[in-house]
Amino acid sequence: MDSLVNPRESLRATRLSGRFYRPELDVLRFVAFLMVYLTHTIQVVPGSPHWVIALSNATGFGVPIFFALSAYLITELLMIEKRRSGTVGLPAFYVRRCLRIWPLYFLLLFLGFALSRASSEEIPVSALLAYLFFVGNWYTSFHDFLPHAIGPLWSIPVEEQFYLFWPIFVRSLSRRGLGVLCCAGWTLSQATLIALCHWHNIAEPKIWTNSIVHLQYFALGAGVSLYLDGAIPRIHGSLRSVMIGAALVILFMSDFALNQNTPDPPASFAQGYLELLFAGLATALLLFGFLGYGGLQKRTTLRYLGKISFGLYLFHIPCFTFLRKLAPHLLGHGSPLFSAVVGLPLTIGVAAVSYRYFESPFLRMKERFTVVQSRGI
Repeated sequence: MDSLVNPRESLRATRLSGRFYRPELDVLRFVAFLMVYLTHTIQVVPGSPHWVIALSNATGFGVPIFFALSAYLITELLMIEKRRSGTVGLPAFYVRRCLRIWPLYFLLLFLGFALSRASSEEIPVSALLAYLFFVGNWYTSFHDFLPHAIGPLWSIPVEEQFYLFWPIFVRSLSRRGLGVLCCAGWTLSQATLIALCHWHNIAEPKIWTNSIVHLQYFALGAGVSLYLDGAIPRIHGSLRSVMIGAALVILFMSDFALNQNTPDPPASFAQGYLELLFAGLATALLLFGFLGYGGLQKRTTLRYLGKISFGLYLFHIPCFTFLRKLAPHLLGHGSPLFSAVVGLPLTIGVAAVSYRYFESPFLRMKERFTVVQSRGI
């Protein structure tokens, strides 16, 4: 790895431009979504080859990549704001997060709840209340996932819990203090994960939806931001490709080597704990590999898909479920592979429409409360 760009020069450029935007990280967003899409569409049945099961399990780590990426970007923006004004405006921060996340989140939640009332997978009112108050992941830990079409909503409360507390810490602590806090959070996450692996037999949902377990990925993302201090890693393009490839191989091989031939990830120390530990290493490699990757900054299509990745993430299972149930009647073809292949462009289309006509008005309102300009709408 070459030396880093001078942090002062990087920060000076940010102040002069008045905007902070890392377009290559939009590409990473789309990669994370593709991983999640694969884990939900790869068909694992009794007798499936071990490599298929490993691929299905490993691609689920697209969710922690989202967590680490969010922590990195939020930390960058908050630190820039703190350098400029000497503090962090908490009310404006919370309004920005609400306008970005709440409209689509609550739309899917209420639609899912209403539709469940007419199906065999009725969502209990207690679950709805838990998700309304952004503790739905804890409800899921003690019960089960919401009906499959809106199952991914569990991850939104995990992010919201991070957004609730992290800006308070950024406003109150020095950069060094925040670094110590990241180390403490990572350590707490490891201790919690070891304890949960001792108490439970499988990882889902009791371990996988636990906020403290995923604290390690938020700590890693924020830690990368604090370590770089506004700089961009100067890494040769070929080495970046090696780092990205190595990260993806680590995710796959950790599951392939550690887990037994089962679609339910085990929770023993030698399997569940080590796999999530390796996932943290892979996530850090991906962040360093993508940050400053100039070749990706010109990939406008991939950047756009990353920009609408929130919609892609929330709509992909409803779109896939729609095709799986209706394709035999509409097209005479109901194979899982057909639904998965056709489901991706359908998801992109639905997410694009949602972003353009539903999310963008809220994003324009969000700009009124923006202190550090980032990516445009």
